[in-house]
Amino acid sequence: MTTISDKDAGYIDFQAFGLSAEDLVSLSGLADIWRMAVREMRPAVADDAVLLAFLELSENLPVSLADPLWQQAWVRDWHGLQGRGYALVEILHLFFAFVARCEDELLGERESVGRVVLALFACLRRAVIAAVSCAIELGEEARMDAAGIPGELAALRYLRELQGADRQVGLLSISVVNRDSFNYLAANDLQRLPSMLAARIADRLRVEDKVFAGREGEWLVVLPDVHSLSQPALAAAHIGQMFTEPVSLFSGASIMVRATIGAAMLPEHALDPEGALHAARLARWAAGSRQQSFAWFETSLGEDWQLRYRQVDALHQALQQDALTLYLQPQVDLQNGRCTGAELLLRWRGSDGAWVAPPAAIRMIEENGWRTLYTDWLLRAAMRIASELEAAGVNISLSVNLTVGDMGDEDLPELLGQCLETWKLPGQRFTFELTESALLLEREKGLAIMNRIRALGCRLALDDFGTGYSSLSYLVSLPMNEIKIDQSFIEAMLNSADSLRVVSTIVDLARDLGMVPLAEGVEDENQRNQLLALGCKAAQGYLYGQAMPLAEFIDWYRTQGEKGCH
Repeated sequence: MTTISDKDAGYIDFQAFGLSAEDLVSLSGLADIWRMAVREMRPAVADDAVLLAFLELSENLPVSLADPLWQQAWVRDWHGLQGRGYALVEILHLFFAFVARCEDELLGERESVGRVVLALFACLRRAVIAAVSCAIELGEEARMDAAGIPGELAALRYLRELQGADRQVGLLSISVVNRDSFNYLAANDLQRLPSMLAARIADRLRVEDKVFAGREGEWLVVLPDVHSLSQPALAAAHIGQMFTEPVSLFSGASIMVRATIGAAMLPEHALDPEGALHAARLARWAAGSRQQSFAWFETSLGEDWQLRYRQVDALHQALQQDALTLYLQPQVDLQNGRCTGAELLLRWRGSDGAWVAPPAAIRMIEENGWRTLYTDWLLRAAMRIASELEAAGVNISLSVNLTVGDMGDEDLPELLGQCLETWKLPGQRFTFELTESALLLEREKGLAIMNRIRALGCRLALDDFGTGYSSLSYLVSLPMNEIKIDQSFIEAMLNSADSLRVVSTIVDLARDLGMVPLAEGVEDENQRNQLLALGCKAAQGYLYGQAMPLAEFIDWYRTQGEKGCH
């Protein structure tokens, strides 16, 4: 890891972000457009000399990004802004706004865009992501150092000392799983949080136990002289209890921090300290994948981890290189079969070439703290598809699935508004789908975000209704336009009186609340006829079409969807 004091070294691993030396050279072709985008912001910050100096330095990003001296100055100025009270999300939005302005200048008014221009713009996006990711990572490391929390190398040294003395050791890997919420903390709070959490963890331990800073929001706890599995499990339980309580911050605000814990023993689970650390992390990953707060290492996790590691690495590269894809599944009027909309569904092939289930891909994105990058990509990809559909004469609405974390992102409506403005698209073209589990977290904040999305003209849909725990009184308070009936009820309703009653109740409820009921997973005419008899007017499913690439969907629409099939 490069630190801020390494003055002669470059900070950024460009290869990890899919950027070659040739790509960096080619960025000079966008220097004028980038400089224009940054300079447009300068009049608004003319009274802030520090921010103005940072923007002046940032103007040279396309031509200076590979220069270690420029990187050093830029990273220092970035952290200087945070020290003056600028929140991380504020600085990030500056750069996303610059990228959006460049996108508008390059692509916004053109009927067609050449591959060279698209490739060049993709390089710019990856370059900006590489720069800001590096600044965030280095800042986190610096805060750990400043807080006096020893790091992973210190943990390994301590483990070697204990192993050399033939002392049995327990090891815990603790990782925060809702790191996105940190983006909205004030700089002072963000700076103090790691040491504050480390101190709270230490308070739950014995005097001889030690806490170390791991990787990306991780803490390592070394427990010497443990002789049974019960001792680390008990320590993990004490620490887990800590994470059920809100953390009071320096500013007076409070935040809930959620974490998963993995445990391993040395020498029971590994031959050396590196193996023990790896085992504890595998256990933590297993806990997260099972939606559990704690897990012990199991030998079978090794093979699973190899596949998981390759998948996560491939997904990270796909995110950085805009290599994810959205397929379109038709949504139709049940009475005449005409296509009125389409749901945009994530499609991605993993490292082994096989399609990865969308929920698994989303889970990896959220577990690794990539939600902001994913949502940024998702909105822009949806806008591009809407624009291409409009150019092809396919004027339908598009449904976009938001993640659980999106409902806590107070800046999401602003980002959405910027995208709509950039692509010159009306909000009415889009419906954003939310799950019940997303709505149950931070209800007041979520409701405010929903209302702001509605104010942009967009519609909202409640996905998989009936499978969660929302109360009817809460549903009535939501600004929803549509309720989607989960396919499990549709599949069972012809053979189960209970499922049929559920579907009938949801249809009646939706109509009473002025919402549109839409049935998912309709596969045959009998299901269609039953839904029509119940008063349901909209559906999607294999009876009409599976999810398909954009070009295939346009062909389907022209041959079937536009005229209908009933």
